[in-house]
Amino acid sequence: MREAEAKLVWDTFFSVMPYLVYPQELRGILERSLGESADIEAFVEELRRGISKEADATKKTDGQIFLNELRRRSKKWPPSIN
Repeated sequence: MREAEAKLVWDTFFSVMPYLVYPQELRGILERSLGESADIEAFVEELRRGISKEADATKKTDGQIFLNELRRRSKKWPPSIN
């Protein structure tokens, strides 16, 4: 993943952190997903898969809060991911 994309992910995370119940768990997921993803599209897809598998509704909500803000901040949000 390009440096600018990783910066967007972390800037987004830190901006939504006050609204998250489990910020440390989401941070761990983001770190793993960033390391495994070639680009922002792959990152979002991986994160969405992880969120859909999560059993805890609060953790799912944390993931959605992050994704919604990432979508809002991203100027090049791929239409296929929306």
